[in-house]
Amino acid sequence: MTWNALYVNSRTEKKVVELLLSKNIEAYVPLVKTLRQWSDRKKMVEFPLLNGYVFVKITPIQQEKVLQTKGVVNFVRSEGKIAIIRDIEIERLKQLVTLGYQLEVSHIKQNYKEGDKVKIISGPLKEVEGYVSVNKDGRFIEVLLESIGQSLKVKLPEEILKPIL
Repeated sequence: MTWNALYVNSRTEKKVVELLLSKNIEAYVPLVKTLRQWSDRKKMVEFPLLNGYVFVKITPIQQEKVLQTKGVVNFVRSEGKIAIIRDIEIERLKQLVTLGYQLEVSHIKQNYKEGDKVKIISGPLKEVEGYVSVNKDGRFIEVLLESIGQSLKVKLPEEILKPIL
């Protein structure tokens, strides 16, 4: 069994996972909680971390069953073949979601620059590698999901990062 990524119709990620699970197919969509404000109220709502993607752990025999699921557009492909997602990439996603994927930045001890490659040296994301990116909100480490060409930005304290030369 391998992990594969699916393209799904916009805003159907949670429903597609529900349908796949009902077919006894292991499916995962990373969800993050966000505070939304309307004119009359505020509410915590869950959104997919990667819009339009759902991950499934299947055998080749189950591919057709997956494609017949309402809301599924197609498998994500790389070089013409269905892309295989490494287990470590799914684990990274799960860890990022568990952590809320954005932590506070503490006192800056190093002068990391845009594009510096770093490795996380402690905590639940230990050994994950990424690249430093900077925006108006501060410094982030970008974690690459190579199999599908996506990256996530995570705000981490700099003391748990180590430069990779």
